Amino acid sequence: MLLRLRLARCTTDLHAWTGLSRPQVQHLVAQLWEINLDTGRGRPWALPFADRVFLVVLAHRTNLTMQQLGSLFGISHAAAHRVIARLAKPLAQLLGAPPTDRRELWVVDGTLIPVHDQKRTAKSKNYRRSVNVQIICQTRDRRVVAIGDAWPGNRNDVVVFRETLAETLPGLPRLSGDGGYRGCDRIRTPRRGPDGRIIKGRNYRRFRKRRAVAEHTIARLKDHQILRQCRGRGDAINYAVVGVAALHNLKIDIGVNGRPPR
Repeated sequence: MLLRLRLARCTTDLHAWTGLSRPQVQHLVAQLWEINLDTGRGRPWALPFADRVFLVVLAHRTNLTMQQLGSLFGISHAAAHRVIARLAKPLAQLLGAPPTDRRELWVVDGTLIPVHDQKRTAKSKNYRRSVNVQIICQTRDRRVVAIGDAWPGNRNDVVVFRETLAETLPGLPRLSGDGGYRGCDRIRTPRRGPDGRIIKGRNYRRFRKRRAVAEHTIARLKDHQILRQCRGRGDAINYAVVGVAALHNLKIDIGVNGRPPR
C-alpha cells in the first residue's frame, strides 16, 4: 500500500518528522529553487520540487532506507535515490562561506560518525568503523561556521584539522579547542603548567563553557539520524554533514513562525 506522502497534504506534526516547522521548510524550498532550477530536459520527476525537498529533509532526519522512502512517497526506491543524489549538493551549498568578522569567538571540535563505506573509515575509540569530522561553530549563537572533510576515525583531531580546515579557514585569532589540539598554533587550548597539567582557574572555567557550546551543537546535529549511521558511499558523508549543518543554521536564522528570531 502506497501512502503517497506529500508536503502540501501533510497533516501530521511536520516538526516531528523533519525537525523544521512548515515556514522553515517553505523557506528551504525557496532557497533550493533559486540554485537548483529544473532544466526541463530528460524524464520528468515523479514528485513536485517541494515534495523532493521534503523527501531529502526527511531522509536526513530519519535515515530511512530508499525502499521505505519510496513507499512513503509513492515512488520507486531508485527514484528516491535519484532525488537525494540530485539535491544533496545544492543543500550543502546553503552553508555558505565562513564569516569574516574577527570579533566572533569560534570553537572547534571533532566527532566520530559511523559510516558503512569501509574505504573511508577506520576502527576508532568507539570500536566502530567511523570517520572523524571537524566542526567549527560560533559561541554566540551556535551557528555552524565550517565543516571539514571526513577522515578515517583513527586520526587525531589536530591532524584532521590541519589537513582539512587549517588551509581554507580565514585567519581568526579567536579560535579555541580542547586539549586534543595541543601544539596547533591556530587554536587556543587550555593553559598548562610546567608539569604539563592543565591550570584550573577562571580561564579554564571559561574554556569549559566554550567547549560545552561545541558539544551541544554537535548533539543538535546528531538529532539527524543520518549522522549516526551513514549508509552512503564516497562523498555522501561529506554532503550529509554539511547539509545537516545548513538545516541547523536555517533553524537559527528562521524562527518557527517564519520570521527571524529576536
